[in-house]
Amino acid sequence: MESRCSHLILRKSMNKLQLFPILLICIFLSSCHSLVDDEFDNYEPIPVMNGLLQADSTFSVQISMSANLSDSTPTYVSDAEVIIESSIDTPDTLIYTEKGWYTSSRIVKAGETYTCIASIPHYSIISAQTTVPLPTAISSMVFTDIVGRGEEGEKISSVEFTISNDTSKKQFWQIQLITEKMRSNYNSETNEWTETFGAEDEYIYMLAEQDTVLLNEANPLTLVSNKLMTTNKYKLKFYINSNYTDFNSNEKSYVLLKSVDESYYQYLKQYYIYFSASEINIGQSSQKYPLYSNVKNGLGMFTSTSITKKELITTSEGE
Repeated sequence: MESRCSHLILRKSMNKLQLFPILLICIFLSSCHSLVDDEFDNYEPIPVMNGLLQADSTFSVQISMSANLSDSTPTYVSDAEVIIESSIDTPDTLIYTEKGWYTSSRIVKAGETYTCIASIPHYSIISAQTTVPLPTAISSMVFTDIVGRGEEGEKISSVEFTISNDTSKKQFWQIQLITEKMRSNYNSETNEWTETFGAEDEYIYMLAEQDTVLLNEANPLTLVSNKLMTTNKYKLKFYINSNYTDFNSNEKSYVLLKSVDESYYQYLKQYYIYFSASEINIGQSSQKYPLYSNVKNGLGMFTSTSITKKELITTSEGE
């Protein structure tokens, strides 16, 4: 079983995929993980495109330039021409808003392929493509309150559910657990605390055990493909540690099944390696691994997802 602490840190990082870690890309460009002195080579900036299309939401793409370690923030591009093309609509020119973000009022449609093209003055055109997956239904969800105890005697619960699988094509899924609750937020500018209602990601983990699919799946196991699934149904099971997740009767929790594009899958699998390699243990040195990008003539990610949301009932076993 992997370290719970490492899982928590990684989970919080990965759940911020909508704001892809430009800083990590910048670190990759600097080709340096260990600080040996105060002098670093500067690299010519490279265009960066980041966009996560979510089915039934509007378009939003960020354009910026890669930064060096000596830069405090990346440079946002405000004068680009950003166009999204598809086979079902006329080309859509996105409108600039702020901090490199370009948006459109059009709605992302599941099952459609979109190509994003960005023209930045004095640079080659950058582009990327993604196919928005169709959502996958969740059925036969079962919550088991106690399936074991952790190292400190804490309660371990489990959630098992069934998903549909199309063996004729590649499919990829990410499993998450969220709780909708009131959250306290501190505003450093006004020195005030505010209460807002929103969703909070909960810590979950999966075990390969005797599952052939998961035994051949790279970490994190909460992101899986159907490469070795041979039937049209597949059971997924994740675990909940009571030290990190305590269900409250006044709050609602939901299982999120994200059907994701292959580029999303490839990125997060490589990000796990990148993140793990940055940790230095006794007798080991840090390693360097590149981050996955599907942007031509640039860096970043243009990918997509469809989300199925199902309430988790914890008062009794079953739906």
